[in-house]
Amino acid sequence: EKVNWAEIYKDDNEPHSPDIDSEPGNNKPGEDDIDDAPVILAVVTGSTPTYVGLVIIAVSIVAGGVVLIKKFVI
Repeated sequence: EKVNWAEIYKDDNEPHSPDIDSEPGNNKPGEDDIDDAPVILAVVTGSTPTYVGLVIIAVSIVAGGVVLIKKFVI
């Protein structure tokens, strides 16, 4: 679990009135210009049949190349 957080660094209130309860960009905890959200990161890799299929294709290509080289080059 990671915590994703963001803080307001620039404000543009009309008519240029400052924020009365926080100062943008000061990294001070507890102000209302900071927000955080816990995030769960997960990594999923391919399944076994996918890897077996890729290995079979790769070996077939290499074997076919060896056969063709032996037949036409050597």
